[in-house]
Amino acid sequence: MEKMIVILNPKSGSSGEDFKAEIEKALHTRGIEYELRETTLEISGSDLARAALEEGASHIVACGGDGTIMSVVNGLGHAMIEKKIAADDEKAPLLSIIPGGTANLIAAALDIPHDVQKSVSIAVAGENKVIDLGRCGLHLFALGVGLGLTERLVSQASTKQKETLGKAAYAIAMLKELGAKPVTFTIKRDDKKSQRKRGVAIVIANAGEIGGALKFAPDAKMDDGLLDICILHRFYLRDVLRLIWNMLLGRVREDRAVSFYHAKRVEIRSNPPLDLQVDGEVVDMQTPLVCEIVPRGLKVRVPVKEESLTEAVMG
Repeated sequence: MEKMIVILNPKSGSSGEDFKAEIEKALHTRGIEYELRETTLEISGSDLARAALEEGASHIVACGGDGTIMSVVNGLGHAMIEKKIAADDEKAPLLSIIPGGTANLIAAALDIPHDVQKSVSIAVAGENKVIDLGRCGLHLFALGVGLGLTERLVSQASTKQKETLGKAAYAIAMLKELGAKPVTFTIKRDDKKSQRKRGVAIVIANAGEIGGALKFAPDAKMDDGLLDICILHRFYLRDVLRLIWNMLLGRVREDRAVSFYHAKRVEIRSNPPLDLQVDGEVVDMQTPLVCEIVPRGLKVRVPVKEESLTEAVMG
């Protein structure tokens, strides 16, 4: 019998007692047996995910914003690596997501809507997908690592601003970074020779989502065994407007302000050293860094694809 552990961050962006109550009501309505555990200042989502796996949980449901999801992914992913549990094993634990934060980029990358009823339905009756993870130092990531301007967009959008303004908090932070001064990066991909590049930001992406129809890394896929390295060379207003327009039209690859590369492993140095954000959360790390792909690192629950429904109906 499936053992479901629901991990909830009661402090996540748009979360609160209503969020918790709606999740519990949705699970009860569907007749699902579960155990709810909440994060605290002392006990993280990572701690709760590790404990759940030790107790034999087969299905972990992470409820909250990107920080909560990242924490649960790290606890679950590291525990699976340590125990040598393959994500594509039938007995591997399953992760579902109920988004309750501001950006919810990880949920968006997996096509999970910011609606409790719909996301609970997916957790209960969706289909399973095995995805890659990335690793940067001690951190695992589902979306990507950002440095330079992309880190500052996260660090300058305060918790209070995000709660009050939502995604507009990131737009305000972005406006403050217009005209950012480029720095010099030294990049080594796999066994290739090192390259020197100038830019204001680098994203090492496992998925390409920024939000809505915007994809900064258009070729990034969560199950292709590769990381996408995206270098933003400059950030003036004309570049921002053109870049957003090209993203919407699906031709960001052609934009002269951005360069794209692929690798299984990448080393990056910068002058000066730069802070990092991982999956939308600032971490206590700076360049130099090494990022590598963890192929097929996690089993997640996603919406049933239309072709799967068609096959089921056709028998």
